[in-house]
Amino acid sequence: MGMDLNLVQLIAYTDWNETQEKQPDGKWINYSYDWMFKPGAMQQIAQYADGIGPDYHMLVADGSTPGHVKLTAMVKDAHASKLQVHPYTVRADQLPDYATDVNQLYDVLYNQGGCGRAVYGLPG
Repeated sequence: MGMDLNLVQLIAYTDWNETQEKQPDGKWINYSYDWMFKPGAMQQIAQYADGIGPDYHMLVADGSTPGHVKLTAMVKDAHASKLQVHPYTVRADQLPDYATDVNQLYDVLYNQGGCGRAVYGLPG
């Protein structure tokens, strides 16, 4: 097609049943995203993509609280593999426990997490 496009690998949890694969016998099975959470996964993704698009919850460790947010290794690993990070979906009406307002969430994603862009959802 003669196009040079940036590709972002979306990342979901396997049990979300987001993607199905057709098997040789014609049956459809749930695609396993599990490999994307293992060591070395970002290096593999960097072979074909320019960035990753994880759910933003995947970037923050469980137990984080306002002012005491701990990030997972996903962003660091992605950046080490020269991947951009574009998390989804930020909604001001559905904040995580560690953010008291949407600006705190933006701070976590952009300033602390080093994300380049994010996908936003509007209430309603």
